[in-house]
Amino acid sequence: MKDKRAIIKIKNCNVYEVIKVFSKYNIFYENLNYNKGNIFVEISLKDYNKIKYSFKRNVKIYKKTGLSGIVEFIKKHYIFIISFVFSYFIILYISNFCFGINIQTNNSDLKNIILYDLEKNGIKKYGFKKSYSEIVEIKNQILEDNKDSLEWLEITENGVFYNVTLTERIIKDSIESSNDLMDIVSTKDALIQKVILRKGTDIKYVNDYVKKGEVIISGDIVKNEEVVGNVLPDGDVFGEVWYTVTTTVPYNFVEYVSTGEFVNHYYISFLGNKMTLLGKFNYDKVFVTENVLINKPYIFFKLVKEQKEIYDYKQLTLNKNQAYEEALKRSDKSINAKLNEGEYIIDKKVLKKNEFSSKIEIEVFYRVYENIGKLEKRIVDLNEEE
Repeated sequence: MKDKRAIIKIKNCNVYEVIKVFSKYNIFYENLNYNKGNIFVEISLKDYNKIKYSFKRNVKIYKKTGLSGIVEFIKKHYIFIISFVFSYFIILYISNFCFGINIQTNNSDLKNIILYDLEKNGIKKYGFKKSYSEIVEIKNQILEDNKDSLEWLEITENGVFYNVTLTERIIKDSIESSNDLMDIVSTKDALIQKVILRKGTDIKYVNDYVKKGEVIISGDIVKNEEVVGNVLPDGDVFGEVWYTVTTTVPYNFVEYVSTGEFVNHYYISFLGNKMTLLGKFNYDKVFVTENVLINKPYIFFKLVKEQKEIYDYKQLTLNKNQAYEEALKRSDKSINAKLNEGEYIIDKKVLKKNEFSSKIEIEVFYRVYENIGKLEKRIVDLNEEE
């Protein structure tokens, strides 16, 4: 094994005396320098122990070299090193936060829509930044959701900010080509309950029954029973829609209940291994959600936040009446999950109720108030045009 080495400092002595002592003890030395009355020379620590008494109190270790020097440096400056590493991680952590979103548009309505869609997809002020692949996916999703108002969208990272540039899609009120004619059609079989007409010509009215795909508001402008022009139709149509839901509930089942407690576990993932930084928590009854905070190509590890929601469970035993009420509750929940703001269940009726030895099964008919209007491109029969 190679001897540990150090640079020693000798004072009140000339170079010839030093070399004479080294020769006496057959000591190999290198990098001998003379500076301001002091001699600096590199030797092994083993040899230093041989000659330190030859120079009495005029010699001392100035600096260790090699691995031992590194170890000594760490011991001497460990507070600084820990502070530096901690600061480095803090900077990395902060640099992965978004502190603002700049949307380059004068259209305030469109700006609010984009901000809402970004927040819905996890891009928000004081939120964590997304990876490049996630940003591409979010951008494509926003374009898909707003294809009638957006032609192009780009999300770029600028330090701790996101810049969003976009091009609005211009749809002219006056339709020049028959291939661009639009109508508002029904998305479902329904009984019309309410029509709010802002632009276009209404074809169907309240209490009319419509089938899926049937035109309710036309883009044609009609005068004296003749089409004199076309516009992009605008309006809302609400109708009564019908559903049948079948739900089964066992008399004995396990119900999972959230305790409302959360534990945040931060760890570094390196070569498939987890190294906990904060919040290690071992418990079976948890729902785990992971979020990668730092995952950069120039960093050899990933920083991951693991949120653990603690839950409890209980074994439930229901009688037939309780199972029936639970089945109704689950049926309502399945319908409400499909509804947006302003939509609601008008009425419901149990069509079937089957009681078995271990479960109950019900079939429920629902009348639901929904927005059924959708803007759709008109399919033109070219032969008819000719």
